[in-house]
Amino acid sequence: MESRSFSRTENSDPSLPLSSLRLLVPPLRLVSAAMWQVVQKQDIMHYGKLEELVSLVTEAVPELLSYRQRTQLILALRVKLILELCRSEHTADPHTIQLHLDRIRSPSISPEHTESTEVEVERSAANFLELVHALLEDPAEREHFFQEVFPVQFGPKYDTALQALVWEFLSRLEQLLPIPDLQQTLPWLGAAPCVLEECVQSVSNPQHLQALLHHYRCLGHLDMNETPPFKDNNIFSSLSLPSLKRVVDSTEPTDCNNQLESESVLNSSAARFIRERDLC
Repeated sequence: MESRSFSRTENSDPSLPLSSLRLLVPPLRLVSAAMWQVVQKQDIMHYGKLEELVSLVTEAVPELLSYRQRTQLILALRVKLILELCRSEHTADPHTIQLHLDRIRSPSISPEHTESTEVEVERSAANFLELVHALLEDPAEREHFFQEVFPVQFGPKYDTALQALVWEFLSRLEQLLPIPDLQQTLPWLGAAPCVLEECVQSVSNPQHLQALLHHYRCLGHLDMNETPPFKDNNIFSSLSLPSLKRVVDSTEPTDCNNQLESESVLNSSAARFIRERDLC
């Protein structure tokens, strides 16, 4: 999310399978990217999922967006989804639509909101509820609305404004939760074996990891012709000791000589003891 261009851009980097992406991208970042893709492709039937994420995050961290931004974003997503349901007789189920209409309310009040904004939100919600009821009750009104009114009021300008709000939300969320590096992550993990077992489970399938590594190796992010110097040779020095058999073999003659010398000393002492006894 480095560019603020809301147009669809082609990515020359070949895509990775989702199984490999899960190893590289943190879960929340992956969800954010998927949500942005939903808005870019105008996959309206999934706007409800995005609205749930926005509501959840902004209720926990209200200062992520201004009250006006938060209100517009949540209402914009709900409105677009409800209108999409109203467009066709097959999806214009009053019960289903009513469930979505019940969710149209002002977000939780924050200290920064103003009375004028609150009034504007309530008026907009009331007008929209009246519109939806008219669309459900009058097929002719619905046909006229989607042919003449919808392209103007809820067309490209509406979608561009919605994308701008979603991008601001996702960018602020990324700012709130930066991806930690290795040094930051290490203190968070305990030394218990269960932690290792749980972490290793995420790379339990070597094929997914191999696909990821091969992908980035081909991109040339790593300098393959230069490796950092490593001057400590303690490991090779330790492994360069003679084998155990050679050590034993080299000590055997010395052990035999020592044994012969010991036997000679004992024999001399015994002979001297016998001579002294005979003299007595």
